[in-house]
Amino acid sequence: GVVLKIEKEEGVGSEVMNLEAGAVAYLLGRNGATKQRLANFSGAKLEIDPRGDDGGRVEIIGNDEERKLARLCIDITLQQRNNGKVVVDMERMEARGDVVTLDVPGEAVGFVLGSKGATLREFETKFRTFMFFDNDSVRDNKKRLYILGTPEARAKALKECENAVEYKLSGNGSLSSWRDKEGGYGGGYRGDRPRYDTNYRRSRSRSRDRGYGGRGGGYDRGYDRRSPPRYDRDRYDRRSRSPRRDRYDDRDRRY
Repeated sequence: GVVLKIEKEEGVGSEVMNLEAGAVAYLLGRNGATKQRLANFSGAKLEIDPRGDDGGRVEIIGNDEERKLARLCIDITLQQRNNGKVVVDMERMEARGDVVTLDVPGEAVGFVLGSKGATLREFETKFRTFMFFDNDSVRDNKKRLYILGTPEARAKALKECENAVEYKLSGNGSLSSWRDKEGGYGGGYRGDRPRYDTNYRRSRSRSRDRGYGGRGGGYDRGYDRRSPPRYDRDRYDRRSRSPRRDRYDDRDRRY
């Protein structure tokens, strides 16, 4: 929890949270990605120090609204560890002025999430939003997705999620160009090129047919152009021969 609140300058304050080691590492993320994503969304500066006997500390620096947003995101993010249950007053969440929701059909939830939440994290990074599913409340086989952010950011993220759902369910939808450039949704659609490209395979086969012989020669032609092995015809004549004695002459003859 928050253990200290310091006024740094007019309108800007600092709050320090003490967390156990696992929570600090999860909040930091790989190469600091989670920390940076939360800071970009909330506008607050996050200083995370993982060193400590019992864990680490997180310092939140910003104005009142920025710190409030950062605390909310940190709380929900830490609840999501190990697929944990998010305990938030959803009615109050939906009443916020900076939230929009989308009910996602069950068969498209995994597609929007991506592998280990990679797609949702891409959306958050791209649009500077904070997004999460209410996994405990399923309505007509749909899960509600919450999107927090500025009006413009919410609108863009919502549109992208709607397109992703439409694509998953019907194969239609206008997916954004950044998806195509960056390799597709995490764990979902990976682009328009077929996984097995027959032209690519055929071109590789033709190049292999040329073999060692170069252009269109194949393996046999390449082999035929090799220089034949040199045979030393005088080798037999140059061999050192030990004089042979005639076995007949050595015999003890009797006449």
